Amino acid sequence: MKTHAPFGSSAALGALYAVGAALAFSTAGVIVRRIDLPAWDVSFARSVLLVAAISPLLLLHRRRVVDDFRRAGFWLFLSGLFLAGSAVAFIVALSLAPVANVLIVCGATPFVTALLARVFLGEPLSRHTIVAMIVALLGLALSVANSLQAGAAVGMAVTAIVSLCMSCNYVIVRHRRDVGMEPSLALAGLFSALIALPFAHPGNVTLAHLPWLLALGPGQMAVGLLLYIACLKRIPAGRAALLGLLELVAGPFWVWIVDGERPGDLTLLGGIVVIGAAAANVWLDSRRASG
Repeated sequence: MKTHAPFGSSAALGALYAVGAALAFSTAGVIVRRIDLPAWDVSFARSVLLVAAISPLLLLHRRRVVDDFRRAGFWLFLSGLFLAGSAVAFIVALSLAPVANVLIVCGATPFVTALLARVFLGEPLSRHTIVAMIVALLGLALSVANSLQAGAAVGMAVTAIVSLCMSCNYVIVRHRRDVGMEPSLALAGLFSALIALPFAHPGNVTLAHLPWLLALGPGQMAVGLLLYIACLKRIPAGRAALLGLLELVAGPFWVWIVDGERPGDLTLLGGIVVIGAAAANVWLDSRRASG
């Protein structure tokens, strides 16, 4: 007997938040292209501006923030640490390996997340979600096949740290979805800024850079992270991580739209495969919830 149970109200909204977060994160490449600064300078400025953007929100809800710290201070600290770790490791990985090699390792994130969520949270993992993850990873591999290069083992190993940190943070936010995790975003910005500071030269930043840095920090990063937290309050961590792969295929499409650089045929085909796998998984989840 069919129960018209509510995939629509919570889970579908969570999926929309996850897609929105992925699309917000995917605009980073286009924005960074317009900032003529070294990577560490960009990372430091983005982190500082992220803290500046989140702080008014925390002050506005300071009573709730204090209560959240009392109940889950350790988890908020750990979440911020993992977020900062993923951001810094990503920058280091890009300096050691081609983007394509980094992206293919990032494609393992849904598998790591699903495994951790299964072990630590007891979240079930359906067969069709496992299949969707495999298909999505194959699609991602297809997208970057022409750009993969040998001899990038160290960079790919560092990228594994990115994947592990992101997966751990998915699980932490999902585990403590009873509290507001926004303070962890400010902590992540603070930790990232402190890590980047020894390698950055803040004096290089000028007023001409500021609009794009604002678009990067308070814009795409803050919006993406807030949507990402919202989605994990509504859908399992593995499903959220699978939808997060859309970030990796949407980036080249933004470059195509904004800068007119058409992706190769394999990139387009792989992107369609990833999007199709994620969409099919959401559809099958909705049928399962209402069936």
